[in-house]
Amino acid sequence: MTLPTASSVLAVLSAHPSREAWATLVRESALDAYAKRERSVRASDSARLEGDSATPYGDLKELLSREPQNDTERWTLGALCALALVGDERRADTADALVWLAANTPVDALSMLEEALGEDAEALWPRLAHIARSPQEFALGRGEALTAAAALMTTKSSSAAREVRELASRTQDPLLAAVLTPSSDSGDRGSSLSGELTAAPRHAAWTAILGLTGILAVVWLVKLLGRYALAFKRPAAVRLTSRGLELDHRTEMLGRVLRDRETLVPIDNVAKVTREVRYARAGLYAGLFALAIGLYAGISLFVDGVRVPGSSPSLLGMAFVLVVVGLGVDFGLSSLSDSARGKCRLVVEPRKGKRLCIATLDPSTADAMLARLAEQTKV
Repeated sequence: MTLPTASSVLAVLSAHPSREAWATLVRESALDAYAKRERSVRASDSARLEGDSATPYGDLKELLSREPQNDTERWTLGALCALALVGDERRADTADALVWLAANTPVDALSMLEEALGEDAEALWPRLAHIARSPQEFALGRGEALTAAAALMTTKSSSAAREVRELASRTQDPLLAAVLTPSSDSGDRGSSLSGELTAAPRHAAWTAILGLTGILAVVWLVKLLGRYALAFKRPAAVRLTSRGLELDHRTEMLGRVLRDRETLVPIDNVAKVTREVRYARAGLYAGLFALAIGLYAGISLFVDGVRVPGSSPSLLGMAFVLVVVGLGVDFGLSSLSDSARGKCRLVVEPRKGKRLCIATLDPSTADAMLARLAEQTKV
């Protein structure tokens, strides 16, 4: 005997001759329970309804007079509640009620919304994301926020997936982040990373020129001003799929989205993907700083030595030593291994097109994605 599933229960009830009447009754009873914050959903006036109440999963009148005893009975209530939203133009307004009911009662319509409503369910995903992000605005709690996030994770909608990625990139709640992250047991570890889009690393020679001329300091000053004064951000998420590396990124300023883009780098167009630790070039910048100090001090002493009557061999020698030491320190620090293990960044170099760089990533997760990418590119 084949056991029923949530999908099969929904399919059977969708074709029930009295579906509309029973679905409306379940919805009204559920909303009444939500308004009163009652954890039991029962319809005291189910006897007044005419029509067939028999289903393969039991009699609806009898079910609505007591608590569900098993998963099939819970699915029956959830399916009827979801079916009651078909054709309702204000279905999104009931999202907070549906979330509370799924978290606190046996009536779970959330897990059946996509199958029951089809494309009409798209209006609910932004509202569920809003609840997951700020449940207090709907007089809900953390449990309801986790339920809303879990509901988003059960859908196959691309718009719901975007909401999930945005939530994951912003939340600091470890439990919410765990709900929004695919389980490693399912083989999805390393398939998605959330971070921030940044400029690809410059060549060392170009960095040295910008650093010694002072332009680099001006550039960073402008970036800091934008980040802390204008709340300028570029959150991004990169996923490894059968198509290749899919990058979703936004440009935000003062809390508003200025641009939202999606970029695909096909597997056959990926030339190289490298992982760099966050402070990989700390040695280069420290070396440039030492070089600047050495040049300044050395040239100052050189000028002083020349200006002394009869010159001063000791001052000239000291100037030469300082310049040599500055160059030596610069070379040594620039050649150090990237031993620091903090956050990292991923640099994607396509065969055609500009390089992409996603920063503030977890090194272990980035390594997992690189391992999967290596397996996917094997011939």
